[in-house]
Amino acid sequence: MNDGTEEETAPVIMDTSYSQVVFNDVPPSYPPNTAVTCRYTLTGAVQPNPSDWIGIYKVGWSSTQKYYTYVWVAPSLDHVRPEPLVLQVVFSESYLPKDDGEFYQFCYVDSFGHVKGASTPFCFQTPAEASLDCSLEKDLLVITTQEQAEKTEKEKEDFVKEIESLKETNAILKKELDERLHEIRHLRSSIEDSKDKPESPLPDVPSFNATEESLTSLREKYDRAVQNIRLLKRERTELQQQLELKNGEVLRLNTLLKETEQNHNKVQDQVKLLQVDVQSSRKDYEKLHTEIQELRMKNTPEGRRAENKALQTSLSEHEVQLKEENCKVQIQALLNQLTEARGLLHSEVQSCKEACKRAETAEQELKEVKRKLEEITLKQTEDEKANQIQAQLQQAQDKIYEMAETSRLDGEKLVERNEELQAEVNKLKRALFDYQVASVAAMSDQISNPQSPLASLEQTYSPDSHFYENIDDLTAFLEIMVCQHCQEVFPGINEVELTEHEQSHKVCPLCTLICDDMEQREFEDHVYSHED
Repeated sequence: MNDGTEEETAPVIMDTSYSQVVFNDVPPSYPPNTAVTCRYTLTGAVQPNPSDWIGIYKVGWSSTQKYYTYVWVAPSLDHVRPEPLVLQVVFSESYLPKDDGEFYQFCYVDSFGHVKGASTPFCFQTPAEASLDCSLEKDLLVITTQEQAEKTEKEKEDFVKEIESLKETNAILKKELDERLHEIRHLRSSIEDSKDKPESPLPDVPSFNATEESLTSLREKYDRAVQNIRLLKRERTELQQQLELKNGEVLRLNTLLKETEQNHNKVQDQVKLLQVDVQSSRKDYEKLHTEIQELRMKNTPEGRRAENKALQTSLSEHEVQLKEENCKVQIQALLNQLTEARGLLHSEVQSCKEACKRAETAEQELKEVKRKLEEITLKQTEDEKANQIQAQLQQAQDKIYEMAETSRLDGEKLVERNEELQAEVNKLKRALFDYQVASVAAMSDQISNPQSPLASLEQTYSPDSHFYENIDDLTAFLEIMVCQHCQEVFPGINEVELTEHEQSHKVCPLCTLICDDMEQREFEDHVYSHED
């Protein structure tokens, strides 16, 4: 079990080492839109594979899949395992990052997704922009003292010494790591050799105990070596992190040192200018002195001596005041320029912030206006649909009212027609009754006078039958009813039954079509189809 775990943990330690691939000659910046050649050295612990690749990662990456671009590694068939191998790959300019101000680094990733090496950070920047940055830095004036410059120079030297010491400790740790790895390989080979040996007859107990003790000691050594390697790896990563921090601090101090040097040069230029001013003032002083001597030669010596002394003292005081005032004025002017530049920069920053805020508020207002406009358009469309539906309903209601009015008028006409027909029927009934009465009277006369021509009626009516029985049949024949919709004849029914029959029909009020076979939904669709 211990051998299995040891064989499993050792490859992980090897895979997580960043020192197996070393990137050579990585500059701090590359020009954009040009191909980049990456040179690297493979140590004896890495065998190049066609599935290995070198990627460009943004500094601060957290996964091997977060690359910007990558190139497959070309395998080398002539590579001897223990010897280091120097190779190179070329990144095409079309796949490289632009001038974005970000820092990147090369990383060698094997086919299992393990990082075998990483380069120092670099960026993509045009030389013109670099010179422009330098010119902008030169235009800014930062006043420092000689003490601060000496302090920064001393800090820079301390950092350089510390970096050198860290490099030495890193080399010592690498050497110790190689020794540990060599020892682990030796222990593995010895263990494999002991496993591959054929089984020999059981030795004596002392020799077996000795071999077992040697194996346990080898295992303990191996465990200790693995622990030491882990500890060294952890220390190495910590040292690398510290080294990166120191490198960043050194870069910052280098930039600060450049700024201080530029400021020192500017101060020297100003001192030279002041020296030129002093020399010009000395020349003026010498001219005045010569004039005084000439006046002294012309005038009396005693009165002019006092004047000369006063003039000399005033000139000396004036010269000192001029020097002090010139220095103060120039320094004050420089300070004023610096404060004005800072104020302008601050005002520009404030104006940029205010412009960003106004843009954000304008964007929010635009979104709100768009949302309100969409709501208004939706509401208008809904209102238009509702108005259309209302207009259609109003048209349908008007048509229904018109249909009801026409049906009412038709009903009134039908009622009047019915009353007229009823009056005619009553007249016919009365005429029939009179005719029946007259026929009965004539029949009674015929009975009393059998020789009358009416005796032939006996052939039609039997003596047993009564004439009034045939009167009902005649009235029933005359009171035949006809449906005004289906035109069906209904003999022997009254008006109430006829109206019930007519109301049982489904009649379209627009085209007077009989729709008895239709369902209610089909009947309504038929009625509404006339509106279209």
